[in-house]
Amino acid sequence: MQPSELIQLRRFIIELGISLHAYGAPSHRLEKLLQEVTEVLGLDGVFLVTPTTMHFLFREKNSDEEYMHLERLQPNLLDLNRLAHTHKLVDAVLAKQLDLPQARTQLEAIKHLPDPYPRGLVLLAWGVLSASFAVVCGANMTEVIMAGCAGCFAYGLVALTRVWPRLEEMLEPLTALLIAFLSSGLAALGWQFNVPLVILAGVIAYIPGLFMTIGLRELAARHVLSGTARIMDAGMMVFKLYFGAVFGLALAAIWWTVPTVVIQPAEITWVSYLAVLGLSLALLIIFKISWRDAPWGLFAGLIAYVSTSLGAQVFEPSLAGLIGAFVVGIYANAYSVLKNRPTSIVLLPGIVLLVPGSKIYIGLNNFVTGQSILANTMSGAEVLLAFMAIVAGLMFANMVLPPKRRH
Repeated sequence: MQPSELIQLRRFIIELGISLHAYGAPSHRLEKLLQEVTEVLGLDGVFLVTPTTMHFLFREKNSDEEYMHLERLQPNLLDLNRLAHTHKLVDAVLAKQLDLPQARTQLEAIKHLPDPYPRGLVLLAWGVLSASFAVVCGANMTEVIMAGCAGCFAYGLVALTRVWPRLEEMLEPLTALLIAFLSSGLAALGWQFNVPLVILAGVIAYIPGLFMTIGLRELAARHVLSGTARIMDAGMMVFKLYFGAVFGLALAAIWWTVPTVVIQPAEITWVSYLAVLGLSLALLIIFKISWRDAPWGLFAGLIAYVSTSLGAQVFEPSLAGLIGAFVVGIYANAYSVLKNRPTSIVLLPGIVLLVPGSKIYIGLNNFVTGQSILANTMSGAEVLLAFMAIVAGLMFANMVLPPKRRH
């Protein structure tokens, strides 16, 4: 292999890995995909991926000369539209339909694709997400409206980070602080609503239940370094959100007194199913799933909620997620095989409706203050059991119907 060709190969694989990491590919699947691409292109490679770093080691076949590259990255977010386009590019490269210069050009073009939804619709999606979560928690109309406004306010702060990048470092605790302070002020003016519930609904888009589940899934796949790092990052996110909210409530207490609201247990009604539909639609937009894949992702959210509700009637509530994760996993793997698309497109919207990420926040509040945000909250052990049940359900689904190797 000529030196110039070798450099092109290595550069393409490095750029491919960085792009897939940025778009939300899990570490264990990303390493396998890079391994397969490297072998097909005629190199030997070893890869180590964590949420913040990527290690690349390349070696020509039948050669002892090695090349190593280390890349420092930010923790990945989710852009399932670009992830799907990148997987399609990989398939074309492996099928020899594109040469390396063309592949690198297309990979760069994917980075500059416009977002599938306008910012105004994304703003609405954040509000709908928070309002729908409040409905699922049994909120009244006032609390639902307040939660929707809090969600829109949270996205407004996200938009401000494009103007003031330094704001991004304190975005999560600052959002929780401001929502807590403003909600307390409105409650002091006479509005009757559950302030802690509105705060939780307002920051629900930041609750890292999904990343906690991905971290546990990586640990189950024995990717210990990446899984541990992801779980610790998710844990710190919850702490930042919670203590930002606590600080906001403490500041508000200096100026006014917030009345106590009696907490009512939530009941599953037909309105709850409409709220789940709203949650699913909002997640499709927030995860940047293209409109072509949106119906499949929407259906994943619905079957996740229905199967979990049915599972709760058979098992303990903390184990109901196993049934939901199993059904969603089978559905996502079938989608991957039939459509030749990444499983993440339909798996993640479904899993988000299963993970008890908000329960971590609620449990932390119970531990620190001794007060409940919602009735019938889960203990810490039950939350951990619920997470592990979801991971087990996904593993059983992969055993019954394996996904496509690269997806």
